[in-house]
Amino acid sequence: MNKKTIISFLVAIIIGIIIGKYIYNGYLNEKKNVINNDEYVYLMQYGVYSNNDYMVENTKKLKDYFYYVDDDKYHVLIGVTKNKDLKDKIIGAQGIDDNIYMKKVNVDDNTFLETLSQYDNLVSSTDNKSTILTAEKQILSKYEELILRSE
Repeated sequence: MNKKTIISFLVAIIIGIIIGKYIYNGYLNEKKNVINNDEYVYLMQYGVYSNNDYMVENTKKLKDYFYYVDDDKYHVLIGVTKNKDLKDKIIGAQGIDDNIYMKKVNVDDNTFLETLSQYDNLVSSTDNKSTILTAEKQILSKYEELILRSE
């Protein structure tokens, strides 16, 4: 083998290593979610208000609620569930007959989803309004802790 062939061979190996490393690093940096654990949950939204005073004035008849601020709007929630059939039970526990908007949101937090399933089972198995309100208060607190604060 002559000197020119050996140099060409070494250059080809070095270029191959550089290109291989570039492609390999590209695959490492690309994250793909193979398993999709996302599920939909339903937020029972009582209303959306432009300021805090207006919200407080319009939620006086609610026994318990939760609100969060998004885009300078106050979103008032009275419950969250994975089972749309529990809507009437939760609204009935509040003692209201207003039209409640069911907002469908995608959630990927497994801890929250498991907790929500347990609370949904509790709500579906009881007619005690106090128990339902307590369950919704606790799951809304979990929603704030695990979902809203992680965004």
